[in-house]
Amino acid sequence: MTRPDLTEQDPAGPPAGPPVPSLWRHRDFTAYWLGESAARVGVQVTALVLPLLAVVELDATSSQAGLLNGAQFVPYLLFTLVAGVWVDRLRPRPFLVATNLARAALLTLVPVLLWLDVLGLGLLYATGFAIGVLAVLYDLSSSTYLPVLIGKDRLAEGNSRVQGSGSVARIAGPGLGGVLVQLVSLPATMVVAAGVHLFSAVALLAVRTREERPAPTGKPVLREIASALRFVAGNPYLRVSAFRAGFNNLFFMAMQTLLPLFVVRELGRSSGTLGLVLAVGAVGSLIGAVLAVGVARRFGPGRAIVAGFGVGSFAQALTPLAGGPTVVVLTVLLGSFLLGGIGTTIGNIHLSTLTQTVTPARMLGRTNAALRFLTWGTMPVGAVAGGWLGDAVGLRAALVVTAVGFAVSLLLVAFSPVGRLRELPPEASWTE
Repeated sequence: MTRPDLTEQDPAGPPAGPPVPSLWRHRDFTAYWLGESAARVGVQVTALVLPLLAVVELDATSSQAGLLNGAQFVPYLLFTLVAGVWVDRLRPRPFLVATNLARAALLTLVPVLLWLDVLGLGLLYATGFAIGVLAVLYDLSSSTYLPVLIGKDRLAEGNSRVQGSGSVARIAGPGLGGVLVQLVSLPATMVVAAGVHLFSAVALLAVRTREERPAPTGKPVLREIASALRFVAGNPYLRVSAFRAGFNNLFFMAMQTLLPLFVVRELGRSSGTLGLVLAVGAVGSLIGAVLAVGVARRFGPGRAIVAGFGVGSFAQALTPLAGGPTVVVLTVLLGSFLLGGIGTTIGNIHLSTLTQTVTPARMLGRTNAALRFLTWGTMPVGAVAGGWLGDAVGLRAALVVTAVGFAVSLLLVAFSPVGRLRELPPEASWTE
């Protein structure tokens, strides 16, 4: 594969050349970052507009809107493992471009069908499902392509830039979508979202770095999936990462299910308060993305991961303490989500960098897919369990249980090989 020439410094002696330039001066990374940022904004706008379209234009009930949201996440369980093999067998960049073009086409088609008066909930469910499939392919291809583009030695910096733009997208995307809906209309906003994905595809086409097409393995898909799962289970860092993330996501989805009910019913606050809390969490994620590289340089990747998740776990323990006057409620909730966004993002950036560093390039796609399958598979269970627990013991007590779960997930990392890392380990060897 081709890779830009990035001059390194020798930490054990005098500089071997000029300092490593900022990634902002790396033309191909800048083009990739623009495309990635635009895609994330498009995803956020779509996540707001698609359910609104169902409710406003098609008179969908709450349960039908829930089914539409669910249709977009089912592909993560159905297709992630197979998609990882595809990404490893082919070059990831064409997937990035093609999935953006396909999303642009789908988001343009929906308003056309609505204008023709043939759009129904069934077609909208199918659209949501297709968007979910494209999201699976895009996410896996993006995480696989970044090490090709900038090299594994600069992954922490690159992941920090990408996480930062993702945080901005989570802040600005819903707001942009809401403003556009007010200024124009729901169908027109979908066309704008399509245009954002089209811009992303054009930006990614401007990347000059070309990855080599992987040599065909000749192995059945199921055997390659099994190989990736064995690799994750056999690597001490990936094994811990997968187990911690799966355990954490179980309680995260329980908390996400309980939080709207807790804010609106238990605390008697408006949905606007809930939106403010979530927006502040996204601001915290942006701050964490800015701080992540410096934290790892000072303390090492293992301590950065533990410290990040430690701050995130402490922040989650604050949420059930909210109560009393409005100023106290807002202080506790906003502080909880601000700290949680900062800490969790720092931990996630360095955990992603660790995964990309130890995984051989030839199997990065299916390894990411295996990790995504293992760690996201607990989320539907967490959502159901959180709702049941809230009915069984009360919303505040259920949030205390989720806070304990976050603390346990922290201990799983703190006392593992991941927590003891002083520097990133070399690429792991693996025989297929």
